[in-house]
Amino acid sequence: MGFLDTLLGKSKLPKPKPDKLFAMSTAYVTLSSNLGLTSKGAGICFKPLEASGFRNAELEINQLLTQSFKETNTLHRMKKDSYRYLWVILSDPDFEDLVSTIYMVSETLTDHGYGEQLLCAVFKFKGEKDVFWIYNFKQGKYYPFVPDGKKRDSSYEFRLRSIMEKELPIEKETERWYPLWDIPI
Repeated sequence: MGFLDTLLGKSKLPKPKPDKLFAMSTAYVTLSSNLGLTSKGAGICFKPLEASGFRNAELEINQLLTQSFKETNTLHRMKKDSYRYLWVILSDPDFEDLVSTIYMVSETLTDHGYGEQLLCAVFKFKGEKDVFWIYNFKQGKYYPFVPDGKKRDSSYEFRLRSIMEKELPIEKETERWYPLWDIPI
């Protein structure tokens, strides 16, 4: 952000960083074998726009997901949440396909010039509790989220961080570990 942008109160959204998304593919081995977590699906969340160009990007994403289903059997559906963010929710027993499909959606939006609309990717796991690993596209970092009713299980989140910090790019500033309640995965 330049001096004039600061003076005029303009701010630019950071560019998305999808390249570290694939770290989850290798981390999945540790998550499943050492922690006993089982994949329960994934999703990608972005803020839709009313522009016709954005609708074209959504249409292309739907076509790509339909084609992907034919090749990988990755099931998908779209859902708008109560904050009017759009979720592409994926289900596939092959974890690699989940990661690849999320990357494909993020790249399609970025290629159409809407990468700034990406909010996060979420991978859901089931263990002793539901565990969500959230990938923040703006930071290019992961963080754990473990809901426990209407609270967070922070001690379990910190334990997950200490176990996974060598395998995943984890957000070091815990104030950026934003909770996402009612994730539609």
